[in-house]
Amino acid sequence: MRIIAKSIRQMLRTPVRSALFLVLIALAASLLSLGGGLYLLSSENTKRLEDVFVTIGTVRQKSTRVYERETWDAEKKEYITRGSQAEYASIVPVDVLHFEGANYIHSPVRRPYYGAYNFDWKVHNEDWSVTLIAQWRENYPVLELEPVEDCVPDHPVRMNIKKRLYFERPVDGWEGLWLCDHYNPDPLPLYAGKTYIMALDWKPEHADFPRFSGEFFPSAYDYNLREHRASPRYEEWAIASTQYRPDGERIPDSFAITAPWDEVTEGFYDTPRGLRWLEYAKSMHRAEYTIPVIPTDSTELLMSFYNGNSNVTQGRDITKEEYRTGDRVCLITQEFASLNGFSVGDQLALPLYYADYRDSAGRDFSPGDVLLGIPDHLLNAQGKCYEVFEENEYTIVGIYNEINKVTRSSGFDMPANGVVIPAASVKNSDENNILDYGPMMDYNTVFQIPNGTIGPFMEAWEKQGADDLEITFYDRGYTQLKEGLDKIKGVALALFVAGTFIATIILLFFCQMFIGKQKKRTAIERCLGMSRAQCSLSLLSGILVIALLGSIAGSSAGYFLSGRAMKLFTSQTQNERFNTEYSSWADTAHKKLDIQLGDSPADPIICVVTGSFILILSAAIAMVGIQSNLRSEPLKLLSMRET
Repeated sequence: MRIIAKSIRQMLRTPVRSALFLVLIALAASLLSLGGGLYLLSSENTKRLEDVFVTIGTVRQKSTRVYERETWDAEKKEYITRGSQAEYASIVPVDVLHFEGANYIHSPVRRPYYGAYNFDWKVHNEDWSVTLIAQWRENYPVLELEPVEDCVPDHPVRMNIKKRLYFERPVDGWEGLWLCDHYNPDPLPLYAGKTYIMALDWKPEHADFPRFSGEFFPSAYDYNLREHRASPRYEEWAIASTQYRPDGERIPDSFAITAPWDEVTEGFYDTPRGLRWLEYAKSMHRAEYTIPVIPTDSTELLMSFYNGNSNVTQGRDITKEEYRTGDRVCLITQEFASLNGFSVGDQLALPLYYADYRDSAGRDFSPGDVLLGIPDHLLNAQGKCYEVFEENEYTIVGIYNEINKVTRSSGFDMPANGVVIPAASVKNSDENNILDYGPMMDYNTVFQIPNGTIGPFMEAWEKQGADDLEITFYDRGYTQLKEGLDKIKGVALALFVAGTFIATIILLFFCQMFIGKQKKRTAIERCLGMSRAQCSLSLLSGILVIALLGSIAGSSAGYFLSGRAMKLFTSQTQNERFNTEYSSWADTAHKKLDIQLGDSPADPIICVVTGSFILILSAAIAMVGIQSNLRSEPLKLLSMRET
């Protein structure tokens, strides 16, 4: 201890030099600690991003042309524009997305949604249905009608109701209705005394007929007239079939549909045409109790869940393992659970009877709508209702809620009464139950790739030379965050290298000052009988004490600075503007960001590591100088003039 104390006193004889050494070594230690702390924090946050963030891509086939669709308007007596429509020359198969260099976590698959029905299910609030029926009566009835007089329905004409095939609930005072073949420029005549069966749709009244609440028109289910549809169609009546094969080929209807209604004569319902009308009425009744079932490989592949607009409020999400193995578990909506008294852990039987490969469940079952039957092509090519192709019981593991329920869905919303199931849980083929088919759209073709691989993926994709598909990526801002963290890592490495270099230069300089120029002191100590070890301790201890003090101060300062720097990065990141096309999830996304980015200081072990590194480096450089001193002959040193 006496040797160490003398060494320190010797250092204090040059206070300015020693203080400068202390300050500079503290600066070097702070750079090392700051660099190491930032690197550790960046690495930890990068791991957080990898655990929470997901990168998905959506695929949309580009249309070959877009045109304005015009249709006849019986009130205006002219053709009117009914919106623009996209047309596709052919349907691009999903196989083109399987190419070398595509490192998928979940490969792109054309996901349908399924229809499941149960006449015991409640699918809408009674107060809504009563109000709707009272105001609009029945939106899509299938009725037998008789004209009051001979007429051509190019304007509202009075019809008596003879029989109700669909929606037979009594409505007081409703014994007739007004009919107009509103969208047909050349309607067929109707004759008094004859009975006609029709599938109808409701619309507001003509402006010059204010005496009644509305009119009905024959339900020509023309996809051109429905906004945002994927592809135009020829005008087809509701009882026509749009059944498809799995390869997207349309199955020809069993017989052509030539008129918007049929005359009901004796024995009509024993004919193929009459039987089709009965099947159609049956299918509409079934559709009233139908709910959409969404098969998927991950909840993150459903945009509403991905964007935070939907979240599990009771129970839990479906696990990765359950998705992989196809366990029969499901998520149901909060409203559906409330209406039917379902709870987490209950069993839900799902009789799947059709698959729609054209549209999204959110568009056909908009979460803000109350549906009393879906006016879709619900018959197969033989004019029959689709048979159930698979029925299993699913365990309800979670109940979810859609935060913002839109009335007109863009396709990305979760549908009303929607049930989410693992895609692998459906074992039977739906090849005989494909109700509709269309091109790949961003709401039915989704894939997942590793985070941070958008660039390499697009480079590999562009080599394929395909220009008829549009791919859009969503990563919740992962790319920007990762780039920021990578920049911090680069700065951290630069600080660490700079700190190491500065520490080395400082130690070389001051070891030369405190050791290299103290050879005569070493010679005197050796002549006084001190051993080589004692001489080494005498020179080394003072250097190490100052290095220890400087490294403690500098490492502590760098440690706290690293936390402050990461907090500053986090706060700036909160103000970054990410893709908020789906504005309903913006707030949720930012809340997730708060959780995902850590801004606390790094592990205090970084101070110990930095301090230890400075001490070891100091001892190593000092020992080199000490060995040089000890190699010199004491008597020779003492006889030399000091320069």
